[in-house]
Amino acid sequence: MSEIKECELPGIGKKFTLELDSGDKLVVVIHSSGEREVFKFIHDNDEPTSVTKLTDEEARQIGAILAGTYFQPVIEEEQKLAMKNITMEWIKIEPDSMLANKNIEESNIRKLTGVSITTIIRGEHVIPNPRSHETIRPQDIIIIIGSNEQIKKFIAKFEIKQRLEE
Repeated sequence: MSEIKECELPGIGKKFTLELDSGDKLVVVIHSSGEREVFKFIHDNDEPTSVTKLTDEEARQIGAILAGTYFQPVIEEEQKLAMKNITMEWIKIEPDSMLANKNIEESNIRKLTGVSITTIIRGEHVIPNPRSHETIRPQDIIIIIGSNEQIKKFIAKFEIKQRLEE
């Protein structure tokens, strides 16, 4: 983590300098009036490549965004851990399937197995996030998502014979 250097600007306010990992610098000047100026300096250059002026309210909004108030990104390692137990499967619906010609709701898929249908591919037509009243037809390819155990339960419960490679 980079160190933030701080200095007083008499009669103006305070200046904060942050050296980025790239070697560039960000300089933030907070005026006594509340106005902020953000300067970006490219590595070893004394002239800023960009200057942005913000009101006090704008600066606080940007600060909240940067602090993660509006959106908290998932760190890559946390994503990998969460995805370890999640599986997606492509299932082709055969004419004799227990799911053929039934809508998603009456098939009770989620309640019986915990699996969710994320997409139905019907020939050239793709139905993302299908509604519960959508009928599953023979030759449809459904994409399901769930834990490894839920997928196994789905395959057993609905006697799935044909799984497709991703």
